[in-house]
Amino acid sequence: MITIRFTRRSEDGGVRMVMEGHAGAGAKGSDPVCAAATMLAYTLGQSVRFLYESGLLRCRPRIDLQEGRAVICAVPRREALAEVLHTFWVVQSGAWVLSRNYPRNVTLYPLDSDTPWERMRL
Repeated sequence: MITIRFTRRSEDGGVRMVMEGHAGAGAKGSDPVCAAATMLAYTLGQSVRFLYESGLLRCRPRIDLQEGRAVICAVPRREALAEVLHTFWVVQSGAWVLSRNYPRNVTLYPLDSDTPWERMRL
């Protein structure tokens, strides 16, 4: 089971995604659910690097990508809060699709927002 959790710190606006586990939907190295989750993590990691290189983050982000675990944290500058939140929201949307298509393999804990994740349908 892959668990994907998005959180936000109210004190500085920092946003974090933690992804842990293995899907178990196929053999190691050829599991399509793990491949999809990995692509989401790598996409967020690269996007956060671009945000940092563009000067939109207050400090260097944490991007830790390992087998079975990914942690990505970013603290936006005030003027870049919407862009950083949107970046995480887009990846969270991909995680939502993955968790809905493979509920036995992926559990999503979304960032609190006004989006009614439970009611959304594709």
